[in-house]
Amino acid sequence: MKLSFIVLGLAVGLGACSSKDQPDPYATATEFCNEWGKAACTSQAVLGCTGEATLTDTLTNNCVSSQQTFCEGLLPSTGYSSANAGRCLSAVQAAYSDGKLTALEIATVRHRGSPCNQLIKGAKTEGESCTVDDDCNTLSGYLCLIKGGAGTCQIPTIADNGTSCEAADKACNAGFYCDGSNCVASKVVGGKCAEDFECASGLICDPDTLKCAAKVSPTMCKADADCTTNVCDIPLGGDQGKCVSTIILSSSEGICEDLQ
Repeated sequence: MKLSFIVLGLAVGLGACSSKDQPDPYATATEFCNEWGKAACTSQAVLGCTGEATLTDTLTNNCVSSQQTFCEGLLPSTGYSSANAGRCLSAVQAAYSDGKLTALEIATVRHRGSPCNQLIKGAKTEGESCTVDDDCNTLSGYLCLIKGGAGTCQIPTIADNGTSCEAADKACNAGFYCDGSNCVASKVVGGKCAEDFECASGLICDPDTLKCAAKVSPTMCKADADCTTNVCDIPLGGDQGKCVSTIILSSSEGICEDLQ
């Protein structure tokens, strides 16, 4: 009986060791981006973007290769860590699972927005100046919090609309900005302004009129940031498009260029 307990204990111990010794499938940026490609290239995405009726290994492999290259272009040359890779890849797969992309999904899969914005151990920590999230140690939860046009690395806490945002770590909800004291509603077209950050997404503060105005005509956008919807739908082979709220993946979509 005593011997059986010893054998059982050894088996459990070996099992524990073997699980710890499992290689990290996302250990390097290259491995992570290969998995990104697999996550992005769902059957709905591949069939939608190619216009084919039947899924084949060739179609899928072409998509994975293209997406791996695209992913590598999203990551900085240094600082990658796999600590939060699983959450990001799950979000990528979910975004591409139904053959269409919303603004929030496009932010994730095209611009490495949340939760894919916490993959980099940047050199800066709490309170240090920054311009993008990757400047900060995102593995510890620090992001580049922009206030008054200037950014510092903070672990953001969301302030309720209309309440104080004076504390360095206080952030405002989408559609609001910190005026130095409180979270106030972003200004729409025609609203009086002094700086771009006071205007709603996709708008700028016109230096001549000091009023919020569209960056470009909503039918002539060239980037997602040009649109109040945060989605610029550019046809395949084109260099400008129109602002929309959702993109349906199809062979005529510019966004499909690296999904086939």
